[in-house]
Amino acid sequence: MLQSLLSHPDSSFEEPGGELIKSDVKTTLASTSFDGARFVVKRYNCKNAWHRLRLAVSKSRAEHSFWAARQFTRIGIITTSPVAWAQETSFGLRARSWFVYEHTGNSIRADALNDGSDPQQIEQMLSTMVQNLVRMRKHRLSHGDMKPPNILITPDRTVLLDLDGVRQHTDPKVCERALAKDTARWIRWWEKNDPQPRIGERSRTLLKAAGFAVN
Repeated sequence: MLQSLLSHPDSSFEEPGGELIKSDVKTTLASTSFDGARFVVKRYNCKNAWHRLRLAVSKSRAEHSFWAARQFTRIGIITTSPVAWAQETSFGLRARSWFVYEHTGNSIRADALNDGSDPQQIEQMLSTMVQNLVRMRKHRLSHGDMKPPNILITPDRTVLLDLDGVRQHTDPKVCERALAKDTARWIRWWEKNDPQPRIGERSRTLLKAAGFAVN
């Protein structure tokens, strides 16, 4: 059944049992079921002719996300379990790609939290976020888009999403600059995108205690 899905990955966006999760110019996501389990298929779209040309000569974002998920899992960061990836080619050149991973049920996105939410839930989410950044720094990795919509909260775990911006760094100074952007993006969300002063201040406290410079 997985082989059939990879042979016709767009079928998950059209079949009766599928559920469209998101669709925009960059990506399209749908959930689907097979073998008694639920999965998400993320398609990386071609925005225009110039974007198609760039995709043709660069590494597939689906392949990169699959690699990043395995790297994060290896170092103890909880993310969506990768299943497979598929690549479309046109006249021998790369085009769209698909990333398949396990569906995370019974969850909410971290941006659903606010200053009035359960303090224990907020603390657990923030602590995990900081621990993840510490692990990334140790292994010279950065996320590239560290913001609450890219975190899912379940009753027993916090799951990091959207891995196509993950980078492996050889220079520790370059890694620190990339992680500084990750932390700044996180703080900016709680202070400007969706102002929640208590969550923002607690984020600053935990990040500073972990040795991250926060402006």
